[in-house]
Amino acid sequence: MKFQISFTNLLLCWGLIWMPITFGSEDYYELLGVNKDANNRDIRKAFKKLAVSMHPDKNKDDKDAHDKFVKIARAYETLKDPDLRKHYDLYGEDNQNKRQQSYQSWNYYRDNFGIYDDDPEIVTLNRAEFEQTVETGGDVWFINFYSAMCSHCHQLAPTWRKFAQRMQGVIRVGAVNCEDDWVLCRNENIGSYPSLLYYPDKEKFRGDRSEDDLVKYILNKLDIDIKQVTPSSWPSYENIPRLLFFSDFSGDGPSEETRSKVSIMLEGLMTVAHVECEKYDSFCEAMGASSGTAVWPTKEDSHPVFLGGLEAQEIVNQVLYHLPEPPIITLKDFEDLHEKLQDGASEPWLLYFHMGEPESARLDLRKLPAKLPGIRIGRVNCGQSHQLCSNLHIHRYPVYGVFKLGGTYELYHGRSLASDVAHFARQSSRAQHVTTLTPDEFPLSSSPMLVDFFAPWCPPCMRLLPELRLASQTLGSSVPVGTVDCTVHAGLCRQMGVNSYPTTRLYNGSNVNLFTGEHRASSIVEFLEDLMSPVVQELDPDSFYEIVGKKKEEEMMLVDYFAPWCGPCQQLAPQWRKLAKMLSDLSMVKLASVNCEKYSDLCLQQGVRSYPSIRVYPLGSKGLSQVALYSGYHRDALTLRQWVMNFIPSLVENLNEDTFNRMVRGSSKPWLVDFYAPWCGHCTVFAPEFDLASRKLEKLGVHSGKIDCQEHRTFCQLLGVNAYPTVRLFLPNERGRGIDISNRSADDLVQVVASLWTTEAPEHDEL
Repeated sequence: MKFQISFTNLLLCWGLIWMPITFGSEDYYELLGVNKDANNRDIRKAFKKLAVSMHPDKNKDDKDAHDKFVKIARAYETLKDPDLRKHYDLYGEDNQNKRQQSYQSWNYYRDNFGIYDDDPEIVTLNRAEFEQTVETGGDVWFINFYSAMCSHCHQLAPTWRKFAQRMQGVIRVGAVNCEDDWVLCRNENIGSYPSLLYYPDKEKFRGDRSEDDLVKYILNKLDIDIKQVTPSSWPSYENIPRLLFFSDFSGDGPSEETRSKVSIMLEGLMTVAHVECEKYDSFCEAMGASSGTAVWPTKEDSHPVFLGGLEAQEIVNQVLYHLPEPPIITLKDFEDLHEKLQDGASEPWLLYFHMGEPESARLDLRKLPAKLPGIRIGRVNCGQSHQLCSNLHIHRYPVYGVFKLGGTYELYHGRSLASDVAHFARQSSRAQHVTTLTPDEFPLSSSPMLVDFFAPWCPPCMRLLPELRLASQTLGSSVPVGTVDCTVHAGLCRQMGVNSYPTTRLYNGSNVNLFTGEHRASSIVEFLEDLMSPVVQELDPDSFYEIVGKKKEEEMMLVDYFAPWCGPCQQLAPQWRKLAKMLSDLSMVKLASVNCEKYSDLCLQQGVRSYPSIRVYPLGSKGLSQVALYSGYHRDALTLRQWVMNFIPSLVENLNEDTFNRMVRGSSKPWLVDFYAPWCGHCTVFAPEFDLASRKLEKLGVHSGKIDCQEHRTFCQLLGVNAYPTVRLFLPNERGRGIDISNRSADDLVQVVASLWTTEAPEHDEL
């Protein structure tokens, strides 16, 4: 007989009444006066402007000044953080998680806040940008980790600005505000301010923080390769692109520092050399110079081009101007190269799409061949090849696109610096199964495809795209990845029901599954593997009453009743799959889920009044005769596992001094013992791991026990236990203090104990 309860037809999602992209209070973007595509620098500058004008210190006659300022401060705190911003874009303002908002003095916002936001040479990095550009970008970075409250940091700021201007184009210069991004600073072990770190070595600068000393430090760290030319060695350079510095006693030419910087900036493009004309005056006279700079842009050039200027950037710009541009690609050229890519008969291509801009605007493009060996480079003038650009749905200029083996392609949405473009091109060309989708590809085929709907202005979207590429390299052709730019294809996104970014779904025939996990490649792969080989059973009414309704006493069923539109349900989904894996060694425990939007009658019959509703049908009961509901606030896998283990009889013996001496000391079998204290948080987290390990170890003939060291304090001290949890293995007839085991996961515990003790053991039932 089916169990049914009547109740009001109002479905609550654990305190959150869900409405797509609407908010219970003012819109945070409107409060700060920024667009949804605002980057972190725009958000900081907008907040600083408001903070200075609206601060209660300057509006003492306004009784609402405090409340107004708290609103903009909360908006800034939310939008500056990529994770909080994504949560806000998806679900709006979460009233349950509002904290008491504090703020600084007016002087702080005027003088201390966003101190590098007006300096284009300095990149102010948040955690997401740091991970994408510093940790994986491959460039040299020198980063100032500072605190806005630190006087030494403000004293350094003018020097740091001049240093950044002086090293522009040589290295990347960054800044991290450790008050805003304390997690990043903690991860980088920042213990004092300002801390200047050189990457990729992660070396801390410990010298004098003067501009000259900072420059000298960087130039000493870089691999500067300037060939010293003599008349006899010069012929060996004559058939390659080359730049030659001339110098004499007058000192009229570029300085040694400039020569070093130019060498780094032209690395890979040409050989940089230097001749001392006071030593080889006849050679220099034959060349037609005694100071200055000459360049032979290509190996075919037999006559030099003499360059003016003494500054590195000025010289490099002149060199780039004389380098050949990548070839123009017409519609016919593109069709030919695309056909070869589909057949696997060509290297990947990086194409630069532009619309009649001056040649001087494309100088950075000429750096790319040296940075991208193995990738061919071309450019498309969309004014001349309008049909090609229209076919690719390119409506903004300039833009880069990578065209890959197999015929897939991606467009670039980041900064247009050569180093950033090169990083994207390398990453994209390796991810052959990630491609751009347009309305022409919809409806999709019945084969599985992961589709990411995004907007280029959305920081979490830009953070997710590199992770999708990494995941694709693991997944290969089994699950290709497609991306849809919703700013270009707004109609398609509306048609697909996309109302927040990023929205990532697996389409597999008629089945659609939303990805709600952490934006990491490993989480994406895990999500897809779980769906392709499910660890959680999806129940319909028939299977529910067959599996749960006919559950045996020796079985336990855990069921998640959810609605796809419910935010907390979406957050629970990856944790539910993770929980299923964590409990997979317990053969009597099965996890399932019921879609209450699809099977509303079933959920009504089971009295499900809110989503998500987590229920356990425990051991010792048949079918639906007994049920327990989870009422905890936290729904992560570890917390849920701890709750589930309360329903499973433990194989771990509770020991005291007498039972320890009798059962452990006198045993012919080994014992693994957990020494714990009830007040110890780590002990509570560890307990389920120890329980799981005990079940596996029983099959090896190893017994498990635990001792409460709060109750048996003297005995624990006698055994030398002074930290909790402490885990020790006592071998047969062990009279000493046992073997300390530091591992804290069930699998690691079993592996270590098995390596110390292996014995034939009879097969035991799970219980």
